[in-house]
Amino acid sequence: MSIALLTQVYDETRRLAIAGSVVAPGDFRLKKLITPLDQAGAKAPVFSKVAEGVKAVVDSNDKTSAQALLDLATLVNAILYTQGETGIVSPLERIETTDLGLQVTQTSARVLKPLIEALTTTGSGRLEMIKEAFAQNAFRDLRLIQPSVVAIDDVFAELAEFVAEKILPLYGKAILPSLKSTFNLKGKTGHGRRLKLMHALDPANTRELVKQALEEGSKEVRVAAIECLGAEPDDIAYLLEQANAKASEVRFAAYSALAGIDNDAVLPSLQKAIEGKDLSQAVLSLKNCLNAKFLHYLLGRIEESVTELRKEKDKKKISQSIDRLLYLLYCLEERQDAQSEELLLKLFADRDKLLTIRGETTSGRDLNKRVVSVLARGTPHARETLIENHESLDLEDLKTCFQVALEELPPEKVFEMFSPYALGKGDPKKKNPKLEKVSGVLEKLAILDQLYFGTRKLLNSEAKISLDPRWLDVAVQAKKSSLVSQLARPGHAAANAFLFESFQKALEKSTYSSECPQIVEGMARAQHPEATDALITMLEKLGDKFSYYYFYHLEDIVSRLPTSAVPKLEALVPKLPERLADNLLMSLQKLREKAD
Repeated sequence: MSIALLTQVYDETRRLAIAGSVVAPGDFRLKKLITPLDQAGAKAPVFSKVAEGVKAVVDSNDKTSAQALLDLATLVNAILYTQGETGIVSPLERIETTDLGLQVTQTSARVLKPLIEALTTTGSGRLEMIKEAFAQNAFRDLRLIQPSVVAIDDVFAELAEFVAEKILPLYGKAILPSLKSTFNLKGKTGHGRRLKLMHALDPANTRELVKQALEEGSKEVRVAAIECLGAEPDDIAYLLEQANAKASEVRFAAYSALAGIDNDAVLPSLQKAIEGKDLSQAVLSLKNCLNAKFLHYLLGRIEESVTELRKEKDKKKISQSIDRLLYLLYCLEERQDAQSEELLLKLFADRDKLLTIRGETTSGRDLNKRVVSVLARGTPHARETLIENHESLDLEDLKTCFQVALEELPPEKVFEMFSPYALGKGDPKKKNPKLEKVSGVLEKLAILDQLYFGTRKLLNSEAKISLDPRWLDVAVQAKKSSLVSQLARPGHAAANAFLFESFQKALEKSTYSSECPQIVEGMARAQHPEATDALITMLEKLGDKFSYYYFYHLEDIVSRLPTSAVPKLEALVPKLPERLADNLLMSLQKLREKAD
């Protein structure tokens, strides 16, 4: 008896049971198994019975598919049960369990599948999907705990760091046993992440393991252990010693720990970092230092450096001074104290004078840009001052100012203040300063596609952004397809015409880009009459080139289509690559529910 063939039928029925029996009629995978089952039935009649069950499922409709699928699954399970054994003969033992607290298991299977693949496989586009799922609280699900723990070793460092810093802490101390059981003192970077996470979750009980890592750990684990120090008075002497180590990774780890200690004993080492060659790498640690004496020293050093810079004539030295000032100014980002605000506003007021400074590779323009960037993340008064001076800013600084205005001002006021840049008039054959700023303003608008529960996030992660509807008119006039796609809404004739024209042009390109899927998403959002046909055409031509990130958004696009799109998209499924076909089938479920 061909157990492999029966197992394949079992796998397909299980897949359909998970997806829902409504997707079973006409299933192309199940249909492929009918012929080999009929052939096997010539030797073993039971296979003919299974073939009949498969045909019943394939030929069923929405009303009969559930019973047909249940009958097939029951038959296949019964046959497989008689052909093998389950379990092993051994004494029963209690399974060790851990209380996970109040977790919410509500994520649908159609969301979980691509998310688990993103956590446990490789490929591009995975981080974007994971970040969006995190923003939607999808990770508060028991089924994602183990895949998330596995992802801490991902080859893509940024993804692994995001999982370790944002996702795994959601599960609290419950994941400590899993982290400890897979921790290796001699391991690489992933094991360093484990150690830092274990220490963050349970500092007291991880203390001994940190000490052991300092003595016996690999280079990566030892560096992580150094970053875990600082909570005990005894740590200071050791960290001060490590701040002078030959290995740069060790020094930077020591700076990170020292910056979090509010003790005057650490000041000489932090001041040395400001003055020495380690500044560029230590700046992230220095930025987080809240010691009042350190801040006083930092502000004084910035003022001294600016004064010296104004007097310097050598262009090489000017560039060197500006480079260091850029790092020092970055240390003031997100600080809310009055002293930092006063210095930054003083530098902002002097931006015209600073603009005259020229070095070999950098200039006063770079300084001004950094000052604006820090002000944008500063005190409310600093942000207000930046907005008030929008007319005097250059393109890049205007874009930053625009973000601040979106977070601070009502939508209609933002439009009245910034739309003149986008609607600037002049001779199209001549360079118009306002028109030069158009692309910058609209480009900054285009990043607003990070839409989580109606919240568009820019500089301030807590700010809720809403847009004046007139921006869509501006986007169409400026012929920005990405922007029109993101702002599209039903009933806007000009936007509909522009989107269709843009889709046709994008489809003509021989290589894949994100432009075409983005336009189709905009057409669906606008309820464009050609949205369904556009999606089908795009999937047929570009389906084998889509990344994980697009799969994750496919359900959203399909759910916006009219119910009349179901038959057309179902007919397309057999023509698509397997992974895309699976995702489209799952996406169609929500559209069917709308029809019901």
